[in-house]
Amino acid sequence: MVYKRPRKSARGTIEEEKYVEACRRVIGGEKNRSVARDLGMCHMTLARYVKKYKETETVNTGYKPYNKVFTEEREKELVSYCTSASKLYFGLTTKDLRKLAYEFAKHLKLNFPSKWEESQMASIDWYKAFMQRNPILSVRRPQATSLARAMNFNKPNVEKFYRNLAELLDRWKFRPENMYNIDETGVTTSQKPHKVLAEKGTKQVGAITSQERGTLVTVCLAVNAIGNAVPPFFVFPRKNFHQHFLRNGPTGCSGSANKSGWMQEEDFLLFMQHFKKFAKPNEYNRVLVVMDNHSSHISLPVINFCRENFIAILSFPPHTSHKLQPLDRSVFGPFKTKFNIAADHWMRNHPGERMTIYDLPELVKSALLAAATASNIIAGFQCTGIYPFNDHIFEESDFAPASITDMPYESSNEPQAGCSKDASVSNIQVTEYSSQDREIPLHKTPPTSPTTRQSLEDIKPLPKAQYKKKSKIGRAKGKTAIYTDTPEKEALEEEKKRRDVKKIPKLPNHLTTKRRRQEKKSVDYDYSGDSSEEETTICLVCCKPYSKSKEDWLQCTDCRKWAHSSCANNDPYFICLNCLSE
Repeated sequence: MVYKRPRKSARGTIEEEKYVEACRRVIGGEKNRSVARDLGMCHMTLARYVKKYKETETVNTGYKPYNKVFTEEREKELVSYCTSASKLYFGLTTKDLRKLAYEFAKHLKLNFPSKWEESQMASIDWYKAFMQRNPILSVRRPQATSLARAMNFNKPNVEKFYRNLAELLDRWKFRPENMYNIDETGVTTSQKPHKVLAEKGTKQVGAITSQERGTLVTVCLAVNAIGNAVPPFFVFPRKNFHQHFLRNGPTGCSGSANKSGWMQEEDFLLFMQHFKKFAKPNEYNRVLVVMDNHSSHISLPVINFCRENFIAILSFPPHTSHKLQPLDRSVFGPFKTKFNIAADHWMRNHPGERMTIYDLPELVKSALLAAATASNIIAGFQCTGIYPFNDHIFEESDFAPASITDMPYESSNEPQAGCSKDASVSNIQVTEYSSQDREIPLHKTPPTSPTTRQSLEDIKPLPKAQYKKKSKIGRAKGKTAIYTDTPEKEALEEEKKRRDVKKIPKLPNHLTTKRRRQEKKSVDYDYSGDSSEEETTICLVCCKPYSKSKEDWLQCTDCRKWAHSSCANNDPYFICLNCLSE
């Protein structure tokens, strides 16, 4: 274990500049003792430094460790590598740092303890001393961030969002009381218990929750840039909504219901009608709403309702709400904490009872009063640069995680995550690909010569994803857009028409070639002139012949006889009543 020797005097703590000044004064003719008394140093030490200064004109003060593995400059490289890796969301653990220190020392051919060679890493004593010498570093628990969020929060996406926001602000001159952020969160009947007092050394401390897995209720909230909030909107996991669901809830709140309890298109349209009552938009008092581009938020009925009621909708880029959304930045975090505390109090006040979804509005009311305060809401708009408008609120280090997945721009498609048409928007090196699939780097790094100084990135390069061609399979990626503008509305209408086109379903394997042949025939097939055996087949249920119907037929899995698809209840594993009776 490294022993840190306690200092008993102030010797060795005076800067070199003071000793140089003192040496020059003594050489200039002043007395040794008087100079030492003026500068607060030992006269014997000063005399020794004066003798060395006359010979070399330099002064080296302080204690120099004789067994230190890395110099101060090399340790600064280790510190810089650790901070760079953490900004990329690939931070080093303590073992990673110890292994890196061993590899670095071995690469530089430095002298290090033999124990390092045995364990293939630096000792724990070196690690503790290194952390003491570099207090800028600390062990932190990282927040889990999905790959989609890391790669989509990049400079081109964020710049496009602020360009759209600036365009809307210049067009309609929105006042801060008319700039709203809308988002939803979930609350459940099974809370996360708060910390409690217990006996020290106890291995397990329990707390009562209502259920193992609670039932979710969605809470939708809207806040504006001056700190006001619209009463919340609840979505309950029930088939029909009743007003008594909201007992003891926040004043003015409303709600709806569906089978899942998640926000759907119909529920969000009801919320926008609820929102209109409190925001009161009109032709002379237009309202701006910024929100994510979830499918329930940008449906055509919602867009048409907003256009008719003077509400402009601007969406965030996909997977960037953790940085750009005011509610996520300053409201929902405190809200979840206060809600869990309120749920704990409810469980203590109702021992032996289970919390139901009808008790949640009362808990949400107390949590919102403590979390959705004016100061928290205003801080959320400020830290995202929405109001006051600041499109340079994020620094280059905030976009560092996206540099790992940077991809070359393809001119035939939209810019991919981390890329832009203009290479000047990013300080990351961009690579073009020729028609022969040959890499041509735009910024070439000169080859390292034998005399080039070796760095840590030569030993352990920072993470970088490989280039992959864009896949054509899957749904189209979202984007930041002003969805109440006519071009975006027309694009949504075209997309809806395309999805509404009826597609021929894939036939199950057990269907006979009869149906397959029918599907392959042209649309103008004349069913009246064919008198084959297939045309005279009779349905088991309604007794009508095959020639009288153009709909699908299904075969009984037991007797292999036929029936209309509607008569068989569209069941691909249909069994007729005759076989069931047997």
